[in-house]
Amino acid sequence: MMKYLLLPCACLALQAAAQGPAVSARVRAAMDRVDSNSIRGHVAYLADDRLRGRLPGTEGYQLAVDYVTEQFKKMGVKPGGDAGAYTQKLLIRKSLVTNASAYAVLKDAAGNSDSLTLQRDFLPVPHPMRTQTSASGGLVFVGYGLDVPGEYSDYNNVDVKGKIVVLLTGAPDGFPSTITAHLSNMGSKFNAAAARGAAGVIVINPALRPGNPTNPPVLQSNAALNPDRSAVYSRHFTGNTGIALNAGRVLLHRLLMNSGKNIEQVLAGLKSRKPASFELPYTLSAGYSTTHTDIESYNVVGLIPGDDRRLRSEYVVHSAHLDHLGVGKPVNGDSIYNGAHDNASGVASLLEIARIYRSSGVRPKRSILMVLVTGEEMGLIGSSYFAANPTVPKGSIVADVNTDMPTVIAPLLSVVPLGAEHSTMMQHVQFAAKQLGLDVEKDPEPTENRFVRSDQYSFVLSGVPALHIKYGNKSDVPGFDLVSFVKQWRAKYYHQTADNLETGIFNFGAARKYVHLNFLVSYSIAQTATRPAWNKGDLFAPSEQQP
Repeated sequence: MMKYLLLPCACLALQAAAQGPAVSARVRAAMDRVDSNSIRGHVAYLADDRLRGRLPGTEGYQLAVDYVTEQFKKMGVKPGGDAGAYTQKLLIRKSLVTNASAYAVLKDAAGNSDSLTLQRDFLPVPHPMRTQTSASGGLVFVGYGLDVPGEYSDYNNVDVKGKIVVLLTGAPDGFPSTITAHLSNMGSKFNAAAARGAAGVIVINPALRPGNPTNPPVLQSNAALNPDRSAVYSRHFTGNTGIALNAGRVLLHRLLMNSGKNIEQVLAGLKSRKPASFELPYTLSAGYSTTHTDIESYNVVGLIPGDDRRLRSEYVVHSAHLDHLGVGKPVNGDSIYNGAHDNASGVASLLEIARIYRSSGVRPKRSILMVLVTGEEMGLIGSSYFAANPTVPKGSIVADVNTDMPTVIAPLLSVVPLGAEHSTMMQHVQFAAKQLGLDVEKDPEPTENRFVRSDQYSFVLSGVPALHIKYGNKSDVPGFDLVSFVKQWRAKYYHQTADNLETGIFNFGAARKYVHLNFLVSYSIAQTATRPAWNKGDLFAPSEQQP
């Protein structure tokens, strides 16, 4: 696994960054016309109380869709959605477990049965495709449930076909933050189990404490569906196994009790990358019912056609999520979660990037797609749907530049391009940063797992090189700890009613520079004949690029 700790082609990327495409006087003039007051105006509208937090399926979200659509029309951005429209329709399914229906019966090798208790022993995960679901089979412990080709597999020497796998949350120690975040993604673990024929999955979170069986929680989940309801899109459970259960250390201890294994030794060995997979001396029968509620929602897609005969059929995506949390628990009398930073500021950035392209008079060689997605706050489901069902031919998207909560609260002096180190997109970041005099830094908060928490990850899972540019660590105030300041800011504003324009902290000069930066990244990609590629040997590279 040491190869994933390396950054291949770094020298070549830096050399390319020193050159990059020419930025004409007309393009620079269009960049100079970006007005911080326009950015503020977009945020003011999208975060207004009238939109009531832009929750998908509500009038407020539709107002946001209409606003972005109207802005595209005014700029001359063409429709890029379904059949000549600016929108791409999808369904959002809210799934809810009927607690009274849930059962799980454990049987040991001697045939003795024991019914597990909801909330104390297990919590079902709603099945997004079935109203009734069940499974039974022998139990197999598969560590973290990972399979890294040629490097590490928790499935070596075990057959899980028709069985129920028991796996842990998380990943072994020692990986870079982006790789740890990816390997910890539960959707990938469910896919790995399903690919081997598992009938069900029990996810063990050792930190999960048993709850009160007399007061079980509401067990719900969200996913995107295509209009004919034949497929589910999510980074979590997509119904690819019969059952999915969550549990904690209590159940793991019980399952290991008669296995001859010591729980602490097993956990310690897994952390140090020593796979420990084995059959458990139990079978399990479990089932539950799920109710579903479907609502229509929309991604908004604008198209800026490319001008090069060979490259215009390829697309660079700018993505940002249009939704937020809606109306919720009141805080100091305010119940509207306006989402000014998260992510009205990101949407505003994309609108101004589109304006640069349309007002510069110079069309890019590759085409540009401006994609405003729904359901990010519900689990990246709008981007999961678009990445799997793009409105342009699959395989024609060469890169995604995602913008989510830029956190423009201080002067922008350095940036962290999350995910860029895995592909040649780093050279385009280096080019853009050099043009603006910005430093490029490593992630200052690797434990936050930010790489898999925003919409660029949906494109990564679809094989598209992608990045998400966040603020860096650099400050022009001596002794000022920007990272610490951001943590304090986040505690007060992130997913809180305080994230509004009236009482929030904004630096619209930094927002203007952020627009310039993201524009230059996509412009560099659009003007460069060679399409972005994963670094050879990288975890995300296709198999033919693996050494």
